[in-house]
Amino acid sequence: MSRHGGLTLRERLGWKFLTAMVIAAGLVVYPMFVTSWSSRPSQLSAYGDDWNDLSDFVADLRQADHTVKSLVSSPIIFNEMSKSDKNNSVLVIVGVEKEYSEVEAGALRDYMKDGGNIILADDFGYGNSVFRGPYDAGVKFYGDQLYDMNRWTDPGHPHNASYAIIDVDIPTLGFTGKQLLFSSATALQINAGGKALSLASSSQQSFVDKDGDGEGGAAEVANKTVGGVPVIAEVTAGSGRMIVISDPSIFINQEYGELDNREFIMAVVNYLAGGVKTTVIFEESRHVQTNLVSHLYIQLFGYIIFASSNMIAKVLFLAGILLGLEFALMRVRNPEPWRHGFNVHRGRTSRYRVPHAHYVHPDTIRELFLERVRVTRGLSHDDFTALPASKLEQFLHDPVLVQFMIHKDKHVKLEQVMEAIGRWNK
Repeated sequence: MSRHGGLTLRERLGWKFLTAMVIAAGLVVYPMFVTSWSSRPSQLSAYGDDWNDLSDFVADLRQADHTVKSLVSSPIIFNEMSKSDKNNSVLVIVGVEKEYSEVEAGALRDYMKDGGNIILADDFGYGNSVFRGPYDAGVKFYGDQLYDMNRWTDPGHPHNASYAIIDVDIPTLGFTGKQLLFSSATALQINAGGKALSLASSSQQSFVDKDGDGEGGAAEVANKTVGGVPVIAEVTAGSGRMIVISDPSIFINQEYGELDNREFIMAVVNYLAGGVKTTVIFEESRHVQTNLVSHLYIQLFGYIIFASSNMIAKVLFLAGILLGLEFALMRVRNPEPWRHGFNVHRGRTSRYRVPHAHYVHPDTIRELFLERVRVTRGLSHDDFTALPASKLEQFLHDPVLVQFMIHKDKHVKLEQVMEAIGRWNK
C-alpha cells in the first residue's frame, strides 16, 4: 500500500474518520454543556442540605419508613421496571431544569398507566415538557409570576409580594383548613372538561402577571374581578395519578417548615402511596450538575439508556461500535516475520536489556549459554541432560568455558567467560 507523508492511505482515512467523530461529538455535547451546565447553580437536590435543597423532606420520608431512591439517567429506564414495582412507587419531580424529550415524556405516561404515581412541582422551568406528545393531560404551567395579596396582614405572611398564602381544603388528602406558603410561584392552566382536576386555587386578590409589570390589569389572567387560578391539580393516566403543584419552593429546606407546607407534602405522599410504605424516587436527571464529571456521566448514561430502548438508536449505536472496530483494525500493524535471535544478555522472558543483577549472575549466564549449546546441537532437554561430561567438553572445546560451565570454577572471571562465549562456534 502506498505511503504519503509517512502514513498509508488506510491510516490517513482512519485519522480523518476519527477527526469527524470528534467534531460530531463536540457539536452534540458543547451546546448542551454551555446552555445547561455552565450557567446554572445546583439546587433542588434530594442529597444536598443547602437552603434550596430537599434534605429535610428526605429526612421525613425516611423517618416514616419510606424507601428513598433516585433517578439519575432518564425516565426511559422505567420501561425496564416491573408493573408491581411501579405500583409501589412515587416519583418526585421538583423543578425541571432540562426538557424532557417526547420519548422520555412517553415513558412517564407509561409509568403512570402501569400504576406509578408522580408529584410534579415546577414554576418557571420546563415542567410543561412532561406533557409532550399525543397525551393531553389538560393542564400546563403558565410560567408567569403569580401575585396574591391574600392574608397580607397575617403575622405568618413575609409581607413580600413574591410570597403568597394559599388557603387549602382537599378532603381526599385529609388536608382541610390549612395554609401553604408559596414563594415566586406561577399558576396552572386547566382545560375545562379535561382530565385534570383542580384541587386548590389562589384567592380573588390574585393575578398572573403576564406582562411582567407587577400589577394586575384587564389583560392579566385572574385579575381581582375574575377570581383565583388553580395552583394544585390532579391528573390520572391508567391506574396512576399525578399531583401537579405550581411552586417547587414549598419542598426546599427554607420553605418546607413554613405554615402547613410540611404536613401538606407528606399528605400528598401518603395519598399517592395508598397509606402504605412505598418507594419514593427523586428525579435527579432534570437538575443541572455543577461538577462536570457528574454532568457528563448523567448525560452519557442517559444516551445509553435511550440507545437500549430505541431500535433506530440501537442500530446507530451498533454501527458506531463497528466503525470504531474498523478504525482500530486500521491502526494495527501486521506482525514482523518471526525469527529466533539468541542474546545471552537478555533474561529468560524479557525482550529488552534491563540493568539488573539477575542478568549477569554466573548461574544465569551458565544456564543461557548451555541452552544455546543444546539448541545448536538439536538435542532435546532429556538427551542434553544425559550427556557425559566428556561429550559436553567436546561441544564447548574451550578451556575457559569448560572450567566455567562444567566445573563451575569461581576463579574464572566473567570478562574471560564473555570473551569465550563471543568466540565460540559450533
